[in-house]
Amino acid sequence: MQRHLIWEKIEEAKESKKLSWEEIARQTGISAVFLVAVCMGKATAEKEQADRICALLGLGPEISDQLQKCVDRSWDKQVPNDPVLYRFYEAFGVYGEAVRELIWEKFGDGIMSAVDMVISLERVDTASGPRVRIVMDGKFLPYRKG
Repeated sequence: MQRHLIWEKIEEAKESKKLSWEEIARQTGISAVFLVAVCMGKATAEKEQADRICALLGLGPEISDQLQKCVDRSWDKQVPNDPVLYRFYEAFGVYGEAVRELIWEKFGDGIMSAVDMVISLERVDTASGPRVRIVMDGKFLPYRKG
């Protein structure tokens, strides 16, 4: 089954059950951004995760099987060679559509503006090594309806 058809089935089930992505995330124990990326075919779920998603949405094992398959994370635009910049492209290639879906769900039809954006970066030392935390704080701009 093609991934875009799986996405359609998941969206239909989500809407028929009147669930938000945040509610699905809470009930399945999967982070919202990762959950949406999996459902959109941009990330691969573990069997237990895929089974929890499908059980909640009333979808069959064939959908769970598809959510566990490796996905194509390529895109057709030129990507910078610098490793730091490349990783930003990679992150938004995988999670960008999921973030957009969550913005639409929480705020409505619009965008997060970079014109009035504050971006912060911090180092977070953990037992498994240092991590980079980046926060993008942008103003929401709804699309005009007339």
